Amino acid sequence: MRKTAACLVLVTGILSLFNTTAVWAAPATSGVGNPALQAIQTFQRIEMVAYRAATSFYLYNVLNRDPQQFRKMQTMLTEGDAHIARAANPALQLKWEALKHACTTANFTAEGVADNDSINSVDAALSDLTGSLRANIGEQRASGKVAVDKMADMLYDEYVTMQIMTAAYLRFSADYFGGAIVASRSGEVEIDKLAIKFGAQLDQLNRHYGKHPKIGPLLKEVTTRWVFVRNSFIHFNEKNVPFVVGRYNEQITDKLLQAYAMVL
Repeated sequence: MRKTAACLVLVTGILSLFNTTAVWAAPATSGVGNPALQAIQTFQRIEMVAYRAATSFYLYNVLNRDPQQFRKMQTMLTEGDAHIARAANPALQLKWEALKHACTTANFTAEGVADNDSINSVDAALSDLTGSLRANIGEQRASGKVAVDKMADMLYDEYVTMQIMTAAYLRFSADYFGGAIVASRSGEVEIDKLAIKFGAQLDQLNRHYGKHPKIGPLLKEVTTRWVFVRNSFIHFNEKNVPFVVGRYNEQITDKLLQAYAMVL
């Protein structure tokens, strides 16, 4: 089995996370009466389901076309359709349809994994969509004069960071088991450095929200799961456990989204 170098290339369009602050809105209210906040929340929901759909696709690929992962992917794509309709943005609609098409029309090799072109198509579509979503969020934040809540934004940033790490890890898994070669048009994702970033931000979030009666316990659950799976990301080039990473990613991101919903 062939292993790649520690610097894994992946199309995500989120590489600016390494050196910029979070750019997602985290309003203190539900956005009722503020069209900019409502638009931002819709864009974020599209981004959330886009990452989940792509992660399910990668797991479907790595886990021998597991039907459970295929159903999860289809559920996320259906949910995304509803959010896209609500956004009423033709340009985003086209990019969303490109992601759906890439996820549902992959070609598989004789070994049972998606071929290189198919995986690159998912990567490219995800990159294009999330890049456009962040641009739209920035525009809405500026035009609507939406205030920034640094710590609430960090909650959402943790969700995205975990999804990027997991997607990169599962791409590596395909290569590890003799599947697709990981290639990119965008840049490099260093899984171990993202894991360090995730852990550092989680510490900050625990300090800030630790006494919150609802968010605090959720973050403790995230921390427990993170402690268990952290070394799988840090030492991803030594032992490959895609099912474990996929399962803990889902549990961690569920809790992060629950916490984030409480600050909206």
